[in-house]
Amino acid sequence: SSEPSLGSRRRYPSLAAMKCSAVLVAAALYGAAAQEPCKTQDAFDITMCKSHMCTDCTLEWCMTACQELQEKNPECRCSDWPASRTSYSGGDFKQKGKVGDVGDYSKM
Repeated sequence: SSEPSLGSRRRYPSLAAMKCSAVLVAAALYGAAAQEPCKTQDAFDITMCKSHMCTDCTLEWCMTACQELQEKNPECRCSDWPASRTSYSGGDFKQKGKVGDVGDYSKM
């Protein structure tokens, strides 16, 4: 007979199985990367995420200090930030849009 015997046939995984495996690997890699804290996460949480300076302060000095802290720790982020917010300046904070060429002094 011209057909190969059952033992000599190559068996390939189905396309659906390969896609499923690829999705699972990608999800596992994304999850590991998203949950891995930065090296200074504990200190970052105290000074950025839980301090008055970076959460409620309305002074320009606070905003500048928090931006500098984020620059020194670019891989760090607060756990309560939405996934779309990757840095202090990337979200809403008390002084956002109130320092610089805005307000009464910008009209002088």
